[in-house]
Amino acid sequence: MADRNVYTVVMPKLGLIMTEAVLTRWFVEDGQWIEKGQPLFSFESEKSEIEIESPASGYARLLVAAGTNVKVNIPVAEIGKEAGSTAQAAENTVEQNEQPVADTHQALQEIQTPSSIAGLRATPKARKLARIQNLDLRGLAGSGPRGMLVAADVLHALKQAGPVKATPLARNIARAEGIDLREINGSGPAGRITRQDVRQALDSVESAVEADGVASPLSGLRAVIAQRLTAGWNERPQVTLVTEVDATNLVAAREQLNAELGRKVSYNAFFVLAAAKALGEYPALNAQLTDQGLVQPEYIHIGIAVDTERGLLVPVLKQADCLNLVQASDQLNDLARRALAGKCGLEELTGGTFSITNLGAFGIDAFTPIINPPEAAILGIGRIAPRPFVIDRQLTVRDTVTLSLSFDHRLVDGAPAARFLQRIAQLIERPLILAARELQ
Repeated sequence: MADRNVYTVVMPKLGLIMTEAVLTRWFVEDGQWIEKGQPLFSFESEKSEIEIESPASGYARLLVAAGTNVKVNIPVAEIGKEAGSTAQAAENTVEQNEQPVADTHQALQEIQTPSSIAGLRATPKARKLARIQNLDLRGLAGSGPRGMLVAADVLHALKQAGPVKATPLARNIARAEGIDLREINGSGPAGRITRQDVRQALDSVESAVEADGVASPLSGLRAVIAQRLTAGWNERPQVTLVTEVDATNLVAAREQLNAELGRKVSYNAFFVLAAAKALGEYPALNAQLTDQGLVQPEYIHIGIAVDTERGLLVPVLKQADCLNLVQASDQLNDLARRALAGKCGLEELTGGTFSITNLGAFGIDAFTPIINPPEAAILGIGRIAPRPFVIDRQLTVRDTVTLSLSFDHRLVDGAPAARFLQRIAQLIERPLILAARELQ
């Protein structure tokens, strides 16, 4: 029975599809007193490095070592009111809260109590699983309190030692190239490694080779981003539509608005409001496909891609359809500053229903943006520049911008996606519709 004087802290779930994260840092020592609201630990996901505050005051018992990859909802610490309370409850709490993977869950339920292994600190579940699988616990590193071996450690060791699921062609390529299949995540059925998985692993190694010929492995946020985008690309039938839009009126409207307000309103604010209005008219582009099925949010939260030193982050502008241009511009600027400084919190990096990425500042005209799972679409924006343009069969020079819409073809057909992109183009060509909201 759980000790009511002990508060168990678990790895939080950041977004609908997050399954695990790396616990990067503890802000307290094991057994140290911590006040409620003080930073307890930080973790790194595909979004950012997030600090988690202590939910209670008490003595901290750390259950997971810094640098450990932890699944969501798994206990990472305990906060106890008495100096010895967390130490006394540590093994019981780890035992009660361990969540083995689905493939071994049933076996774990059927395991009987084994004999002890002298000199080793391990939870009963870890010992039982090791005996069933004929695994020697000696030499394994424990991730539990004070180095205790828990079931997750045994499962990890079994996974490393067990047979690798791979297609015959993938095995042949890996053997010829000297690639260890255990280091590759399979994208095939039931996690089977395919030829494409091996080829991608080879490409990653080749691209990471430094001048001295030593491979520099991906780590931290960059590795999570790579894994996330690879999964998104493999799992989603992505289609991209591209259109060139006359942005002359947009440029003029922004200049006039800036002069009237005595300040600068960003182009991104116009694009966000245009996308928000179009999403309200075409809600299918605002849908999400999760493990539970199709979700149709009642709100419009637009994520804006920000290039930071730590990698690509997508802070979210909440209720974008309820903002005017100045509000959107101010909030976008604040989100960008916080993202660049690594100060974005959980609320600012989660909940997006649609994303926008703008590479115009880099001189890019058009590109193929990759969908941010589990969203249905993402809008790519190129640079605004003067170009030859035909109006009424007459060649002239206009400021134009290229818009690229990538969408998940499982959720949206080509025609509705095209009409959605066409609507955004109309709003960019008629910016007074967006600027008029400034008077609200």
